[in-house]
Amino acid sequence: GKVLALPDADGNGVADRVVTYVEGLSRPHGLAFRKGALYISGTGELLRAVDDDGDLRADAVEVLSRDIPGGGGHWTRSLAVGPDGRFFVSTGASCNVCIEEDWRRAAILVFPQDGGQGRRFASGLRNSVGLTFHPQTGELWASNNGRDMLGDDLPPDELNHAPQAGLHFGFPY
Repeated sequence: GKVLALPDADGNGVADRVVTYVEGLSRPHGLAFRKGALYISGTGELLRAVDDDGDLRADAVEVLSRDIPGGGGHWTRSLAVGPDGRFFVSTGASCNVCIEEDWRRAAILVFPQDGGQGRRFASGLRNSVGLTFHPQTGELWASNNGRDMLGDDLPPDELNHAPQAGLHFGFPY
């Protein structure tokens, strides 16, 4: 429920202290910086936190969206900021292998810069924990964790390329 800051004032590669930047969150997982603010995605929320006085503690926390499904077997909500400033949040499946009833699960959602309701950008992704944008092309890439209980290394996890919205990557089929 917390995001911590680990300052290293003397530059020796070891944190000098632990500072609670913000607390009381719902399983924070994804972090991204944009225009002087820290954006945080957690189970059920996308937040914007700002430290106005430089003390490494958030002075203001704004809810940008609560349009992110919570709970389920895959609760992490990875976050990436697209080249156009929109927010991309991965929402893993609620189960190991199932057909989701909530269209927002097993997907990557995209949110406007100022927050609000999300739209599905990509689907059929069991649990994409890593999201990033190619620095030259601006295209989205996402790691995906495959289903469990088939044996060691089965199925292999994958790296998916999502150059445009609307692609389906096959889960749960």
